[in-house]
Amino acid sequence: MIGLLRGLPGWSWWLLALVIIAGGQQVRVSMAQADAAQAATALADYKTEVAERDRLAAADALQETKRRIAAFDEVQQHAEQQLQVARADAAGAAAARERLQQRLAAAEQRSRAAGNTITAQLSQAADTTARVRADLLSRIGEAAGLYAAVADERGIAGSSCERAFDSLGGDG
Repeated sequence: MIGLLRGLPGWSWWLLALVIIAGGQQVRVSMAQADAAQAATALADYKTEVAERDRLAAADALQETKRRIAAFDEVQQHAEQQLQVARADAAGAAAARERLQQRLAAAEQRSRAAGNTITAQLSQAADTTARVRADLLSRIGEAAGLYAAVADERGIAGSSCERAFDSLGGDG
């Protein structure tokens, strides 16, 4: 058999080597194509995974934004209700002050209308003092109502701001 192989011309050996090398190259190309296809599949899977993760993150962010808006709206509604209650209380206090002033004026009128000379003389002497006192009480009452209204509004605004901050931060 070795004798038969020695009988082959030299160019056939070259041809045989060329065929073996070409076959090896073909195998390498096929393997590289398979690796490239596998890498393309892995890249497509990764892109799909990243897209899904981004979609979920966007959905979570949207849900958190909606939660924060709802919490802020709730805080605003609560603050508005408190302001309405405070304004109603201030209106009630102003009405009570008005009634008190009316009662004081009515008592003065009754005292003057009584016709008692001693009371009339004392009334004339004390009339100026009573008017000043009534005017002073009226002004004090108006100022107190103004300050109370401002204090109520600012206190409610401050506590609402704190609740809004807590709810927006997610700690509330």
